[in-house]
Amino acid sequence: MGQDLVQAQGAFLLKQQDYLQRRLGQVQPMIRWVARQVEARQLPALLSFVPLIESSYRLDVVSHAGAAGPWQLMPQTASRFGVPINDSFDGRYSLPLATDAALTYLAWLHRLFDGDWPLALAAYNAGEGRVTRAILAANSRNLWDLPLPEETRLYVARLLALSRVLQHPQRYGFVLPPWRQGAELQIVSAPQGCSLLAWALEKGVSMNDASRWNPAWRLPQAQGVSRCPIAYSQSEGRQPGEEKLVRKGPFIASTISLESLHDPLLLKASKGLDLGRGGIRLERLPDPLGLDRPAAPLLP
Repeated sequence: MGQDLVQAQGAFLLKQQDYLQRRLGQVQPMIRWVARQVEARQLPALLSFVPLIESSYRLDVVSHAGAAGPWQLMPQTASRFGVPINDSFDGRYSLPLATDAALTYLAWLHRLFDGDWPLALAAYNAGEGRVTRAILAANSRNLWDLPLPEETRLYVARLLALSRVLQHPQRYGFVLPPWRQGAELQIVSAPQGCSLLAWALEKGVSMNDASRWNPAWRLPQAQGVSRCPIAYSQSEGRQPGEEKLVRKGPFIASTISLESLHDPLLLKASKGLDLGRGGIRLERLPDPLGLDRPAAPLLP
């Protein structure tokens, strides 16, 4: 059953080949940065592509279930792994903070399920409690035999199929984009005062560009937060003879509904319902990073 499901998901991905190739090219800087974090932890390279299935590597998206950011973290999971969330800052939308938490969680799940990555990935999608109960109910550790939501099995199968296609592209007639496409992503680990506005003024970056990479800031200055890394592209910043305008005054980042994107790479979330946090502003807008518009690439 599992093999058939993986093959079916592989066939589905190959039908989306044009979109998948384009998307992989558009988000190369983020994939490369995440891949380095995965490699540093000696984790499987496949985990670099979890955000592709979770959010299509979009930063400021939230599902109807309340999972948010590129790794689609629920508030409780984020808090368990030290991601700050308050009215002025939501670290689930921060690529560095969310990646650190998600990889820590995935490594923990891998240990919890005795080194079984399919079970760990299923638990990332459905929760470790649900997977543990399914193992006990079925008296089996074979993922494909467990009474889990169909979406969870599809989720793991799609990740495994994606891994096969990307590891053996010639076998599937898949053309990988150049690995070095796009400028490198840089991370400022400790900006003074956790002020995105102050950093943007110093760097000569518009608030539109700054917030595009850093939607974790709900206000220009994060209150009560000490961990607030800023991401930016090497291609950004003031060029000789060029002045960039920085938007001043109140700034509130909008959040995009994941379900409104109709992205063929995504699956409906299986995570538990948690809509308790107020203050999230949802807008049904196109991709907030402009990744689907050829005229406005992520990186020039």
